[in-house]
Amino acid sequence: MNDFLSPDDISNLISLLIKKNKLWEEKNVRIFFISNKFAGCFTNKKLSRHYKKIINFTQKEIASLPDYANSVSTKVFTTEYSGHGKDLANAIIAEFIGTFEPESECIIVSAGGDGTSLEMQTTVYTAAQSEPKKMEMVKNHITLLRLPLGTGNDGTDGHCLEETIELLKGPLKLQNACALKIYPEGSHTSEDLQRLGKNPAKYCNPDFKAPWYCFNIASIGLDAYVVYMTNSVKKKLPGNFYHLCVPLSGLVYDKDFPTGNAKIELFDKDGIKTEEVNAPITLVAVGASGHRVYGGGHKVLPNEHNVCITPKVSLPRLIRDNHQFIDGSFVGTDLASLHSAEKVRISYDQAILLQADGEVAMLCKEDFPIVIEKTEPCIRIITSSNNLA
Repeated sequence: MNDFLSPDDISNLISLLIKKNKLWEEKNVRIFFISNKFAGCFTNKKLSRHYKKIINFTQKEIASLPDYANSVSTKVFTTEYSGHGKDLANAIIAEFIGTFEPESECIIVSAGGDGTSLEMQTTVYTAAQSEPKKMEMVKNHITLLRLPLGTGNDGTDGHCLEETIELLKGPLKLQNACALKIYPEGSHTSEDLQRLGKNPAKYCNPDFKAPWYCFNIASIGLDAYVVYMTNSVKKKLPGNFYHLCVPLSGLVYDKDFPTGNAKIELFDKDGIKTEEVNAPITLVAVGASGHRVYGGGHKVLPNEHNVCITPKVSLPRLIRDNHQFIDGSFVGTDLASLHSAEKVRISYDQAILLQADGEVAMLCKEDFPIVIEKTEPCIRIITSSNNLA
């Protein structure tokens, strides 16, 4: 028997968990899996075997539980090229709408890494904005499940597969979640970037273009550079090198991206400016809500506030105190300040990197100010009904 994980293993487990959860009682559920064969769950042999054991154990554990769904059907797709996840998600939406019947439900599952998850969520969100019919279906009949099968797992439903399984075994509810929309108020040209000595292709995916969407945390500064470094290392050596890349990034970050001065304006839901911060920065992170973590459980937004501003920090202190951004103990210190905002406008006088759920983009000073704003709740996700939030 093959002891390595396959997309079919994942689909078999998820369909079984869905079938046996009362949330889908008397529903006809159609599950579509978008998998990426280069995700950590498939390329890392140790992780692949570990997940395979978990899946086999869970299937035996829940096999005798009663079925609640009327029917569950599955289709598994594997991405074959850049942008294929977008094409698949659009085709899934069109197929489901074209064959929709009462009592039918659609679940689109991201079975890959952060890139697969972001591409799926962005496609579903933008499809909903394109016409009223798609908006109604996305908000009321199409559910997204974001499996933590990569090495980063930003904004997934559970930080690891075990957590996702426990979530799907328990009492569930559906809710519509906000996204973050990120866009520059300025504009740049390729000549601007060349003049600044920056090669955007070195740092980012050329297909990741504004406006950008994010469903967990967007950030600019050192944090985005760490993501770039981590992604670069993963291309050559699969694994999670975040902790290694933090000090390495600190050593070269100021050379690649000299510190500039930032003006950070925070606005409430009525568009009224509530705060303004002017300072050299190490990073600014904005979440779709508070209580957000990066992959691996790093608590950069550990409470109800959704904005973290870290002023310029020396490399020795960054290395010494980085653990405080992992466990959230920086709260109340001078390492960073936490704020709440529906919209953030950032002005900056240097080139800098932006990351949105693990994808990186280059910003030059002509892009600024950039805006990061919460959207209206749209995409439908699964949460525990024991969660009072």
